[in-house]
Amino acid sequence: MTRVVYLCEFPSINGGENSQLSFLQSVREQIEPIFLCPPSGQLAARLDDLSIERHEFSLWTEDGTRKDPHRISAELLAMLHAVQPELVHANSLSMSRILGRVAPDLECPAVGHVRDILKVSSRVIADLAQLNLCLAVSDATRDWYVSLGLPQDRIVKVYNGIDPQAFCLPANQQRPRLRESLGVPSDGIVIGGVGQIGLRKAWHLLLDAVEILMSPRHEFPEIHVVLAGQRHSQKEESIAYEQALLARAQAGMLAGRLHLVGYWQPMAQFLEQIDLLAHPAYQEPLGRVLLEAAAVGTPVVATDVGGTREIFGEHSARLVQSGCAEAFAAGLADLLLDPSAATARANEASQRVRDLFSAERHAQQVLEYYRKLTGLVDL
Repeated sequence: MTRVVYLCEFPSINGGENSQLSFLQSVREQIEPIFLCPPSGQLAARLDDLSIERHEFSLWTEDGTRKDPHRISAELLAMLHAVQPELVHANSLSMSRILGRVAPDLECPAVGHVRDILKVSSRVIADLAQLNLCLAVSDATRDWYVSLGLPQDRIVKVYNGIDPQAFCLPANQQRPRLRESLGVPSDGIVIGGVGQIGLRKAWHLLLDAVEILMSPRHEFPEIHVVLAGQRHSQKEESIAYEQALLARAQAGMLAGRLHLVGYWQPMAQFLEQIDLLAHPAYQEPLGRVLLEAAAVGTPVVATDVGGTREIFGEHSARLVQSGCAEAFAAGLADLLLDPSAATARANEASQRVRDLFSAERHAQQVLEYYRKLTGLVDL
């Protein structure tokens, strides 16, 4: 077994953490995982449930201020020397940069997982270049960082993997009564959104699009919007953004029709009970919830950004212009007015997930890079 340390920044479980845990569950006989992560929260609890070793590592002091970069590097180096891994794998862009700073002082290979498309400085690129390898979740993600100056031989594409069977609920499994609990009438429409509550996800744009559909020129039944996700950022603008969404749930056209339900698990149950998934993000390297929706067979309307087209191709989802509520409303209307076409798209998406994004394929690729790095084989 290969002893691998995984670095995680946040205590929460989002797409990147779910992808990492899914990978580890499929390779437990080959990988001995050790996590350096915050001491409490969703991630710590899940690791304990899976009997995965973890050690406290945080970028923040007890009073909530971020530690000095030199202190972070010193603490990380000390922990890695104590744990003695055969490979270190940082599970986000931020942690990859931190790992890059100490990589020259390690006696084992260092890998970074790049799950965001962000405009970063040349200093960040220089830190990433110190890693032995970066894994990008899509071609769009890889191409973005190469365009910013990261050497091509330091970053490769590895699609996230998903096991479609994990999203097929048994026929006799109890399902939460989503519609009944929200007061949605039998002929009402439920549009779901999944992801963090933050500006980058552009939930306000979805709400603007739904209000367009609710205008007198359209004749849709009652529409409800359900957002499953939490706000993790403590920045003032993020708090204000969440408060603005909550205000729209209480007053205006969406009063009583916008529901923020927080973290939802299992996701398959949520996706099965909505009429379609809306994903209005300004940027999306390779959204895990999009893969999950495809696996369940839920129709998708999404902005045509990042790696989203790599998931759906030309026809298996309704992809629309980013940042335009009118375009998003038109995409929603297309699927809602033609359910048979929406189902055909969803069926094609399900097949694409099986062909291109299987958990087995993802695991084989990651393990092969691990072997090459630890075995000192040329990439």
